[in-house]
Amino acid sequence: MKTLAAATLPLLLVLADQALASSVCDRLNTRLAELPAAIETTADTRDYASAISRQNIELRRARNDRRRAGCGTGSVVVFNGGDPDICTDINSLIAEMEDNLRILKSERQQLMSGDGDDTRRRILAALEINGCYGGSEEFATADPDEPETYRNILRDLPPDESYGPMLRDGEMGTYPPESGVYSGTLRTMCVRTCDGAFFPISSEASPVDFARDEQACRARCPGAETELFFHDLATEESDQMVSASTGRPYKELPNAFAYRTRGVGKPGICGCQIPKIATTPKASSGNTGNSESSIIVIEGKKEAAAPTAKAAAEERPYDPAKSKVRVIGPTFLPQEETSIDLRHPKGPGYQPVQSN
Repeated sequence: MKTLAAATLPLLLVLADQALASSVCDRLNTRLAELPAAIETTADTRDYASAISRQNIELRRARNDRRRAGCGTGSVVVFNGGDPDICTDINSLIAEMEDNLRILKSERQQLMSGDGDDTRRRILAALEINGCYGGSEEFATADPDEPETYRNILRDLPPDESYGPMLRDGEMGTYPPESGVYSGTLRTMCVRTCDGAFFPISSEASPVDFARDEQACRARCPGAETELFFHDLATEESDQMVSASTGRPYKELPNAFAYRTRGVGKPGICGCQIPKIATTPKASSGNTGNSESSIIVIEGKKEAAAPTAKAAAEERPYDPAKSKVRVIGPTFLPQEETSIDLRHPKGPGYQPVQSN
């Protein structure tokens, strides 16, 4: 009995080692499969940025739907809220979108940092150390007595017709662009982060246009820190815009709407500094020296001096007796000596002569 146990013990140890190695290989292969594919072009980086922007838009729409339905988040309880089933579905959808957004950001960060190749090499080395590739590798051996032959690799290539259109002879110019790629429903806004002031850049933009609009934003407001924001032109207002680079809402900025608080006529906290045009300095008059000018100046006729003002005439007293002016007019009544009694006009007193 002891002899049988001693004989089977090495077999059990070998089987246990194989099972342990198999589990290690399975875990390593799983990690290798979860690694993102190697990306070497900047076009794929832009694709990740566009996907993150689109996911931010859909996530914001879902949150707006949850608010309109009267649903609360995990930290906010809404009394007399909406339908619990609808709220549960919306919250599940939002959680799934947030997880997807987190994965996209992680993959983009891993792509930009370049750590994916190092991780892949370490996993492949661990697979080789643990013998996860099977038995010993078989190497091809050449027979020294066999005559050496050469293979024509150009003859084995497929014909040119099997490659499809190539970038030559202007063939790509006849292919129309895909529909819906160069237009969108987003409006991009240039935000000055120091005081929250903003102005529009594009009205029918898509995530592909964010890089172009960001350059236009910096060019239109030089000398100030700016950031590109966007919002859906059909369903959202300007105060609901989010950052094109971080997805942060405009209302969460430290200086959001700060430009509204300053009084009328007061200068802003900051502004766009337009560069001044350099002007050439005027030539100094002291550098002319004794050089004679070649310009002949013809002097015109000098204006006559203004005559001096005459002295004012002396005033003389007016004497009517010495006046030689002829006076024409009616004869005035003589000055009355006594007043007329209007109650007794026929009484004894002065009565003017009345003509019939």
